[in-house]
Amino acid sequence: MTLRLYNTLTRTLQPFEPLAPPTVTMYVCGPTVYDEPHIGHARSAYIFDILRRYLEFKKLQVRFIRNITDVDDKIIQKANETGQSAEAVGERYLKRYHETMDRLGIGRPTEEPRATQHVVPDMTDFISKLLITGVAYEAGGDVYFAVRKFPEYGRLSNRKLDELQHGARVEPGEQKKDPLDFALWKHAKPGEPSWNSPWGKGRPGWHIECSTMSTKYLGDAFDIHGGGVDLVFPHHENEIAQAQAVGKPFARSWIHNGLLTVKGEKMSKSLGNFITVEQVLSESPHPDYLKIFFLKTHYRSPIDYSPERMDEAKKNWEEFSRFFQHYYQRKVDTVSGGLATVEAAKALQAFEAAMDDDLNTPQALAALFDLVNAGHRMLESSDPKAHFAARGAFEVLITCGGVLGLFQQGITEERAETRQRIQTLISERDAARKSKDFKKADAIRQQLQAEGYLLADTAGGTLWRRKE
Repeated sequence: MTLRLYNTLTRTLQPFEPLAPPTVTMYVCGPTVYDEPHIGHARSAYIFDILRRYLEFKKLQVRFIRNITDVDDKIIQKANETGQSAEAVGERYLKRYHETMDRLGIGRPTEEPRATQHVVPDMTDFISKLLITGVAYEAGGDVYFAVRKFPEYGRLSNRKLDELQHGARVEPGEQKKDPLDFALWKHAKPGEPSWNSPWGKGRPGWHIECSTMSTKYLGDAFDIHGGGVDLVFPHHENEIAQAQAVGKPFARSWIHNGLLTVKGEKMSKSLGNFITVEQVLSESPHPDYLKIFFLKTHYRSPIDYSPERMDEAKKNWEEFSRFFQHYYQRKVDTVSGGLATVEAAKALQAFEAAMDDDLNTPQALAALFDLVNAGHRMLESSDPKAHFAARGAFEVLITCGGVLGLFQQGITEERAETRQRIQTLISERDAARKSKDFKKADAIRQQLQAEGYLLADTAGGTLWRRKE
């Protein structure tokens, strides 16, 4: 089956065909580094990490660029509030962003250009080209894009100029000719970061950085542009206008993830529901809990965060963990290569079909849950052949889990001496049960439970696992 992705530009599911296979070029709008990374940042980063992983699973080579906005009104405001330089604020929160995403096991892009590294000459040259084409104009040290001079404006967001006019306004200090126009360059204000330009000292507008850096690193036409649905308008709409106004075809497919809410409300510090990744990990320390929470909702749909839904995700992860721990006890070391069981082959096929259908992770995850249930039955069977068959389930889970960024932590075996000691105690318990010394058998179970190990009596013998 061919991978199909929903393209916001055409509002249809389309077969994905790279411009220059086997290479895929992808640009995703990254963070504005002025505060701690929150769970909305994590969802977006994780979704595009999955897309990159799945494309690589399909034997494609992904050149993935994600920008860093390190000059912005919010960064300047934070600098003024803390008495730091804007550069210091940006460095601090970029470091926190990297630390957090690394802790979650979310891969870094191929390259991660910063806006401040590309102001001169890249952005100023781009703005100069817009001025030459006549779609931009200078006004009192600022430079604006004249929206009405770009006939295709509004195509991505499916909006008409007359509709946009009602909500448009001119902010104090702006010298726009039309309220719809947006800033390409802002003249320098006292105490703000600034660069020299043909229009005087100043700094770039937000939108120009992505048009500039995406085409600089990926070329005038590239395969995928991604980001949150909140960026469709005006940010991505403006990016298209800037690029195509100077003759760059720009992105072919536009992929957007849905918003994250908390108990039905948009996440906001003013509402007291701003949740950082650090807060979530302090309560649910395994990164796979948060990932499974994300996976259970389709990436284009909104997702509502709650402790109850995180508890559900933790229970789901524990089922995977139980299988892996039991598998390590049953596996036969002399087996070489994979064993293609019917259940494993069926699960892999279902997983790929779901992922090919616009990264339908809820269905993909369901295929893995079905496989885990089959795996439990194999491991709990009294038939040794079933234990061999579990090898196929294990290998498919590891392969598909790798595509989803799961199971990177927490599936290692216990140390050999620990396994031997536990197995010895289980043998003593089996003997006690056989001789009907249930007091001793219960004491051994309680001893292991106190050490953090749970026992499961099955037709194939007693299995044990760590208590999560």
